[in-house]
Amino acid sequence: MPKMVDHEERRAELAVALWRVALREGFDAVSVRSVAKEAGWSAGALRHYFADKTAMVLFAVDHAVQAVRERVAAANAAAGALSPEFVQAHLEQLLPLDDERRLESEAWFALVVLAHRDPAAAERRTEVDDLIRDSVESAVAALAELGGLGEGRALAAESARLHALLDGLVLQLLARPARLTPARARALLADHLAGLAHRRG
Repeated sequence: MPKMVDHEERRAELAVALWRVALREGFDAVSVRSVAKEAGWSAGALRHYFADKTAMVLFAVDHAVQAVRERVAAANAAAGALSPEFVQAHLEQLLPLDDERRLESEAWFALVVLAHRDPAAAERRTEVDDLIRDSVESAVAALAELGGLGEGRALAAESARLHALLDGLVLQLLARPARLTPARARALLADHLAGLAHRRG
């Protein structure tokens, strides 16, 4: 009787190989050939699961989104009640403050590049960007609920400003890690949130 193939188990095996390559060599090194070699597969066998690099990037981004959701859920459970620390911990899950989150951010940038020429990547980019924007808007709304925003601050404008700050921190953490350390990035975010949540006098 032919042996049954567990396709989900095989995809999970390939996911581990993909992230090992990315962790060791950077996300640019991820390709059908490099991941197949890492997994001990032939490139032809791997293409049954991922036809090309675009498919691999989409898979990596989906993995990253799920990982962020799990970390946010864990942070929510640990925090218990809504607090400024809760908001900070929530937003930190979007920043490349460790190796895992660095790879997730690199996967996001790979998706942004692919989106210029691939419709599927462009659609996924929009979906993920919407998720990030929703997360940022929720954070600002939480600060407003905790004590109100500073005088003259509008929810939509402050959400856009915070989103831009996070994007800038992601870029600088990836591009200049020696200059912007995780500790400094956390401090900059905390300072911005403290100013944002300044109570009306």
